[in-house]
Amino acid sequence: MSDPQTPTLFLAPDIAQLAPLFPGYEIEFLIATGGMGAVYSAVQKSLDRTVAIKILPREFSKDAAFCASFEAEAKAMARLNHPNLISVYDFGEVDGMLYIIMEFVPGKSLFHSAHGIAIDPGEVIRLVTGICNGLAHAHSHGIIHRDIKPSNVLLDLDAHPKIGDFGLAHPVGRNIAEGEEIFGTPHYTAPEVVNAPQSVSHRTDIFSVGVLLHELLTGRLPGDHPQPASTIVHCDLRFDAIIRRATNPVPELRYASAEEIAKDLRAIAISSGPGIPHPPVRTVAHHPSLRRPTKAAPTQNSFAFPLIVILSLVIVITTAVIYYFSRPRESPNLTSNEPTAAPATTSPSSPQAIPVIPLVKPKPIPEPTPRTDTKPEHKPEPKPEPKPAPPPCHGTAPPGAETRTRGFHPAQVRCGGIPRSRPRNHAGSRRTVARQPRCQPQEKHRVFR
Repeated sequence: MSDPQTPTLFLAPDIAQLAPLFPGYEIEFLIATGGMGAVYSAVQKSLDRTVAIKILPREFSKDAAFCASFEAEAKAMARLNHPNLISVYDFGEVDGMLYIIMEFVPGKSLFHSAHGIAIDPGEVIRLVTGICNGLAHAHSHGIIHRDIKPSNVLLDLDAHPKIGDFGLAHPVGRNIAEGEEIFGTPHYTAPEVVNAPQSVSHRTDIFSVGVLLHELLTGRLPGDHPQPASTIVHCDLRFDAIIRRATNPVPELRYASAEEIAKDLRAIAISSGPGIPHPPVRTVAHHPSLRRPTKAAPTQNSFAFPLIVILSLVIVITTAVIYYFSRPRESPNLTSNEPTAAPATTSPSSPQAIPVIPLVKPKPIPEPTPRTDTKPEHKPEPKPEPKPAPPPCHGTAPPGAETRTRGFHPAQVRCGGIPRSRPRNHAGSRRTVARQPRCQPQEKHRVFR
């Protein structure tokens, strides 16, 4: 890319000279200077915001026609509000110099960011589409830029293009007075600007966009290298058709609006194209002049890699689970004589063997054995049969005498008498004992009933 190499005739004023002329602003430093003026960075004290102040040479303020046109164009541009256009806040004249106060863009111009290099076609589509959107908004409000070129397109911190320097803009339909000086930049200016200034229209900006598109794709100006862009960098052939139509010498054969160029560029971005590989190119978002890279636009292939990774993880996890459950296990609670399930067999005709998980027969729980330490049940002893009564002793008991029941052990019965005490049984009940007359000494037998 190349801007005019004319010497700089404008001498930028010092900050100390401009400070008393702009009491509401604190001028910080000089941004750039050129043949059409100088731009300074300043802070608006009332709103505490950073702005850019552009000072035009004094020669412009001496031209009454230019001053009237400048005022009308500044008021028209102040009504524009678009993300791809630099906003205009104020304008005026101080010390014989016209000035414009506009939005400050903390970045570099497209000329400084991509000079002499071929930009990636996807990045070119993004940049030129944004430029076309900004121009379409300006054209819809009756404003023609007349000087679209890389140095008048600024890139913010996110590499979004913003069109600036509307100093040469003028309303649509305004006739060029006879003898009026024609401004523009060679290679970017449409032929009718020089040959027929009265026929300047919005198609003049479309011609400049076609030149800019060719330069971003190839890094060369079409006037210096009159070859199709696809021949130089092997890009999509549809770029050649867009450039050829936009830069047609006849204004009526060009695109009718900047929106049509943006539409055709988006069609190339959506489709895959012929698939012709192109050499490695540079992306504007990664240029060192920018402070922060931009986010790459999502493509169809950007979702393929995460999907492959997810499918691989699923296959690995599934294989590990099948291997874990299909391997034989040893149980310490099973004996060697217990049967186990047979290993799974596969049929040679089946396309894929399905692993069978072996089943282990659970060990039966032994029944509880009766305790041996319990006491046996008490069985009543058999009652001894009564012995035959001995012959009665000498004296027999009278018929009405009391008799005692069972309770005395046979060993307690002695011939010769029984104890005089009345014994008790284990239950504590008394047993009656028949009182018998004492036997004779020679007969010590007693009747026991």
